[in-house]
Amino acid sequence: METGKPIIGITMGDASGIGPEVILKALAGRRSWQANFLIIGDSQILEKTKSRFKLPVLFRVINRYQDLDFSSYRSNLLDLGLLTGAKFKTGISNAVCGRSSMMYIREAVRLAEEKKIDGLVTAPISKEAFYLAGFPFRGHTELLARLTKTRNFVMMLVGGGLRVSLVTTHIPLKKVASSLTSRGIYQTIKLTGNFLKRRLNISSPRIGVSGLNPHSGEGGVIGREEIELIKPAVKKAKKEGLKAAGPVPADVIFWQARKNKFDAIVAMYHDQGLIALKMLAFNKGVNITLGLPFVRTSPGHGTAFDIAGKGLADPDSMIEAIKMAVLLAEQK
Repeated sequence: METGKPIIGITMGDASGIGPEVILKALAGRRSWQANFLIIGDSQILEKTKSRFKLPVLFRVINRYQDLDFSSYRSNLLDLGLLTGAKFKTGISNAVCGRSSMMYIREAVRLAEEKKIDGLVTAPISKEAFYLAGFPFRGHTELLARLTKTRNFVMMLVGGGLRVSLVTTHIPLKKVASSLTSRGIYQTIKLTGNFLKRRLNISSPRIGVSGLNPHSGEGGVIGREEIELIKPAVKKAKKEGLKAAGPVPADVIFWQARKNKFDAIVAMYHDQGLIALKMLAFNKGVNITLGLPFVRTSPGHGTAFDIAGKGLADPDSMIEAIKMAVLLAEQK
């Protein structure tokens, strides 16, 4: 077995979506990644996808981790065999694929916690399929936190020259204000600063913290969350030596970051942070989970059921997610 290179695990995601396709497209060709890859999924699905779209990617199929061997191929596939003989329609949420995608993640987490892989890239899952299979999780981020018993974690998206951390993630918009706490905002600032320092080698990161309300509340006229929650969190972060600034109005902060005023932005809710980022990097955004005991990235898109099975999926975001996982794994 070739040694010296990090091993990056890649979960197959929902087999009804574009996960298998973008994984194989990303791994095809002569890319310069200094890493080996362990795909965790089902050989039946990946072999079918490879054949259907004539993708020039080679991988060794294994049934247990102990058989891992990179001497001939850069990629191994740990075949869990969960979908052998299963019947389902591509492009439609279903319990069978929801359950199997959960099991891929569980196995990957086990391998990561046992230090058998050096980083994890997760292909998209379907939240609806999770629910159909009886798993009430809003997304990968929350699931990974639960599986690893991680209390303080942050969802960060990177792309288009922006790094955006979210205080709240997959919750209804009407619940955002009541879900915000000064402690939660502070923890997001802190985890973001630690990540920039330790993983990206930014010695003194500058973190811009967005307001929640228009014009950051106009001194309390349009809302008091900035005064009662955000300012105290920023003040505490500053006391601990972090270069945090805010609250900055959300319609200004992204322009400032693009002008190199900030190394990262802390946004209060999902769409506040990700509309700007996806406008700049829709096909190349990368999701990173901060606070986990191992490196985890994923493409910044979903299962794309509308184009699944048609050969139209763009692998750029998966390519960027793999690049980032390799980079972060090398920074250990």
